[in-house]
Amino acid sequence: MHEIELKLSVDEATLAQLIKAKPPKGFAVSEQSTKKLRSVYYDTPDHTLKKARISLRTRHNGTNWLQTIKQGGGMQSGLSKRIELELPIGGIEPDFDAITDEEVRQKLLSLLQDKDWGILFETAISRTLTYYTDKAGAKIEVAFDSGIAKTKTDEHPIHEVELELMEGPVESLYKLAGALMKDRPILFSNSNKAGVGYRLASGQPPELPSEAQHSNYIELEPEESAGSALQKILGECLNQIVANRSCVLQQDISEGPHQLRVGLRRLRSAFNIYKAALPNNEIIADLDASAKQLATTAGNQRDIDVLVEDIITPVIPLLPVTHSVEPLFEAIKLAHVEAQVELRQDLINPQLNGFLLQLGELSHSPAWKENLGLTDTRKLDLPIQTFAQNALSKRWRACEKRAENLQDLTIEQRHDLRKALKKMRYTVEFFRSLYEPEDLRIFLKCLKRLQNTFGYLNDVAMADRLVAMKLPQSLQNNEVSTVIGFVAGWHQARADNAWLEAQERWNAAVEAPKYWH
Repeated sequence: MHEIELKLSVDEATLAQLIKAKPPKGFAVSEQSTKKLRSVYYDTPDHTLKKARISLRTRHNGTNWLQTIKQGGGMQSGLSKRIELELPIGGIEPDFDAITDEEVRQKLLSLLQDKDWGILFETAISRTLTYYTDKAGAKIEVAFDSGIAKTKTDEHPIHEVELELMEGPVESLYKLAGALMKDRPILFSNSNKAGVGYRLASGQPPELPSEAQHSNYIELEPEESAGSALQKILGECLNQIVANRSCVLQQDISEGPHQLRVGLRRLRSAFNIYKAALPNNEIIADLDASAKQLATTAGNQRDIDVLVEDIITPVIPLLPVTHSVEPLFEAIKLAHVEAQVELRQDLINPQLNGFLLQLGELSHSPAWKENLGLTDTRKLDLPIQTFAQNALSKRWRACEKRAENLQDLTIEQRHDLRKALKKMRYTVEFFRSLYEPEDLRIFLKCLKRLQNTFGYLNDVAMADRLVAMKLPQSLQNNEVSTVIGFVAGWHQARADNAWLEAQERWNAAVEAPKYWH
């Protein structure tokens, strides 16, 4: 069967509160039951099954042993979709003869043949189980899990909530998650109990900090509709936002806020591309407004990171010995801490729950058009090839319009062209799977080079303004001002050459074949 579930990370106190909480409005709830689960995971020392995206476990539920095989899937934005086979067996050892799916059985046998495999780790969980139902016909199993993962030499606590949709609409799954976590920030789990166990078995920290996540390739099929493609695009944007939200909360690295802002900008670009197909839609408008606000907050920290890494640091070796950069860094550090605190507060604000869950529902619900209240879906029903060609043509015309009289553009007009080029690149990346790689490669290479040059020009143009806006008045002294002047002057000289380079790269992009025609 196909399993659809949300996994939420919580602390021990929150878990205890959720277990005792009354059922949310609109949901009926069954009597709770609590049982002890011992789950034993099998693999080779070098994780042969894990590498094949297969999980093999046996579990004692207090009465008998069950064998479970999970294949594919994985966690994205807390949502898991995978194939699961579960059946009773006679004891703790796996029983391959009991597997009814011959293809799965043969794959397991071939992977483990002639290999040393056995128990890799175990989990011991106290599971409080309850079932929620609603008038939409949904039945949702909610497991409140508390326990440990352990190997022969180590163990780690586990506290999480799993919501599994047994039957009914996906919307109910997200609605229940929002209701349960209404005044608590929703932290999606992109791992699972097995992930903790595997890390323990490998001698790694059980909870690895989330890394910054770049956008992933979106696989679109030529025969699918524009609406189906939109759901995939929104889902990928959500994955990038959720992953980098975790990164920002767990690590102090500049790439986290950067990729978070990229994910939010890509989401807003997707809304813009589909604007004509979703005219004046209030739900989309609210999502877009939330994304804009969060992108602005992420941008405040990201801009300070750019100032340090790309504007000031390259010039430090060139500063006269009489110029110290330390007072400037001291001032910037204070501004960075302020921006970081503001961003992290926004990311743990429970008000963000609605944004994330609404976006998740749009990405995964078969009834998303009805939920948006759409009455005319003709543009969403277009073949994606037709829709993509129109979107790419429209984006390129917007770039051409802003590049008229290129050599005479003001700073503001260059900024507008830079934004148009960024939107063009997002559109290219959304639909790139529909086109031949060689046809696309030349244009995308020109676009990236052009965008990089304009990005540098924008960083230089904003540097003086950013420092003036962000630095406390008490630290804007003569020494700081002198260093700022030196840094700005050095970059301005380079910016003049970069502007000439930008014009050359624009001409190259104009001459590159427009592969979507």
